[in-house]
Amino acid sequence: MLLPLALALVLSCGEKTPPVSAADTVQPPAPSNPVAAEVLASMDLTADPCMDFYQYACGGWLDATPLPSDKPVWSRSFSVINERNREFLRELLDRAAADPGAGDADWQRMGHVYGACMDEEAGAEQGLAPFERVFEQIEATSDAEDLARTLGELERLGVSTIAGIWVDGDFTDPGLAIIHLSQAGLSLPDRDYYLKEDDDSKQLLADYQAWLASTLAAVGTEDEAEALAGEVLALETAIAELHWEKELLRDPEKTYHKIDRAGLVALNPGFPWETWLATVEAEGVDDINVSTPEPIQQQADLLLATLAEEPEVLRAWLKLKVLGSFRSHLPEPYYGEAFAFFNARVYGQQQPEPRWKRCVDTANGTVGELVGRFYVEERFPGDSKDKALALIEGIQDSFEASLPELEWMDEETRAAAIEKKDLLGNKIGYPDTWRDYSALQTGADTHLVNMMGSRQVEHGFWLEQAGEPVDKSIWFMAASQVNAYYHPIRAEMVFPAGILQPPFFSRDFPMAMNFGGIGMVMGHELTHGFDDSGRKFDGHGKMVEWWPAEVAAAFEERAQCVDDAYSAFQVAEGLPVNGKMTLGENIADIGGTRQAFHAYRAWVEANGEEQQLLEELTNEQLFFVAMAQGWCTVAAPEFEKMMVMSNSHSPARFRVIGPAMHLEEFREAFSCEAGEHAMVAEPTCEVW
Repeated sequence: MLLPLALALVLSCGEKTPPVSAADTVQPPAPSNPVAAEVLASMDLTADPCMDFYQYACGGWLDATPLPSDKPVWSRSFSVINERNREFLRELLDRAAADPGAGDADWQRMGHVYGACMDEEAGAEQGLAPFERVFEQIEATSDAEDLARTLGELERLGVSTIAGIWVDGDFTDPGLAIIHLSQAGLSLPDRDYYLKEDDDSKQLLADYQAWLASTLAAVGTEDEAEALAGEVLALETAIAELHWEKELLRDPEKTYHKIDRAGLVALNPGFPWETWLATVEAEGVDDINVSTPEPIQQQADLLLATLAEEPEVLRAWLKLKVLGSFRSHLPEPYYGEAFAFFNARVYGQQQPEPRWKRCVDTANGTVGELVGRFYVEERFPGDSKDKALALIEGIQDSFEASLPELEWMDEETRAAAIEKKDLLGNKIGYPDTWRDYSALQTGADTHLVNMMGSRQVEHGFWLEQAGEPVDKSIWFMAASQVNAYYHPIRAEMVFPAGILQPPFFSRDFPMAMNFGGIGMVMGHELTHGFDDSGRKFDGHGKMVEWWPAEVAAAFEERAQCVDDAYSAFQVAEGLPVNGKMTLGENIADIGGTRQAFHAYRAWVEANGEEQQLLEELTNEQLFFVAMAQGWCTVAAPEFEKMMVMSNSHSPARFRVIGPAMHLEEFREAFSCEAGEHAMVAEPTCEVW
């Protein structure tokens, strides 16, 4: 994420304000400055920041913010910005849908995608008819060659079954785009949803089976729906048993198995891989990385055996995979039934969002760079790129300056880390060249057809890259998206325009808030280049061992400290954070906060101390409060369980208290003492 540099008042430094810890402290009157008032209103000054910093920074907001019934999770930052962006995009897309012929062909495509999504009546009239040809092909699948063609056609529709396919740089030759294959075929968020034996997990599977049965009945297998649903669930459970655990998928060394076409065929000679490759439009491609060879090999055998022994089960599963993949685009009553299970039961979202919000997201996800082009014209000031780049460079300078303090590193590794930092690319705001969507044919009243066509075009766009030099101009996020990412193979950090808004950044914010908000996110993305996974790639994006063995061992020891510390966090009784799965994000949170804090100190040294925003907080305390308030979040218990079981990020609360507990800079800012306060970890972990 990025942050344009704000213009701050340079005034004399106020005296350091001691931390508030008295339980009976009265909340002071709201300041007249609206920024200060909002920060203060979100806090709970009756909490001791040295005992529970999340409650101290977010308690006021948490008390005043119920979880909306149409959301499984709601945050003070990401959710608020996303809603603000949606409101703007709604007005834009309404105009495009009302008169799609008023502009160029891209304006028409944008209007068609949004307008057809909004036309519920047309969708209901069409029902599932757009899937008729796909279902006919599934029904006609009778032998191995048929199966390979059918699975390939489904992959072109974004329905991954035997293996998920994507195109990106080669781990050891990052300038070459190759095909990557990985395990696929599950409908629930993680393999553990199928394999856990506790009562809640068993009940969720029973509810899932009920959805399978009702959906099968709706697509013409009513007499056999109950029995088939049980067999489909058994098939998916068998697939889950084959899959690698999610922790293994984070290790690039374990997920790099480059072979050629002959090697893929040899992986499982019984499956017609050449037919599958031809169907997915990869006929001329020879370089393939099979991330998870054993699961794919064994799953091919399983699907072939199911086709031979229980063809009706395989066909039912494939139809359900199609409907599940398109569930957010289905007409009623199919959408409502899918929502009741997946959104409500699995994620805890009690009501659907208004249709216009879902359709804005559909347009943004389908033709994101068309939407983004219009978005940045009005929402991203022309000088924001330069200002954001200046901030990022300040954080990169802070990272370099911190390296001599790391006693576990030697000079050779420090020099290599600096070289990697210098080589990283920064993409800010929006692409230099907008994507060409001329291959996408759209209609004004054919929503499902539009969605199917867009997925096929997207698939083709990426498969055309395979075997070619990596196109580093490509973005993986739309310009209006509220997010950011680090890409280890492309050796770049990307910060879309959509995130460059309050509460992460504002020209009206003190620099302490800007560095604590979007600056922390920038530091987070930078640190990803040096976390337990990113460190295995050099500054050119090549997976290579550039660490001496003893330095790598010292890193692993410190990373294990972070793993152990976060594994001790409990979301609920019996639901601990998975410290190993979230390790990279946790290292990035701790390191990113430290880098941003020191970048702020460097800014103050260069520009002078800025005026305090609040009497209750020094500027350095305000930095940490701004960091924390970026993660103030309310969530359904089901959503938190899903996060713990399947997401590489720790739940929001621990993204605040984790870094605070392990940073000496936080302890100094709030005068927290080891042995006396919960916010001082023992032992303290330091990686970057």
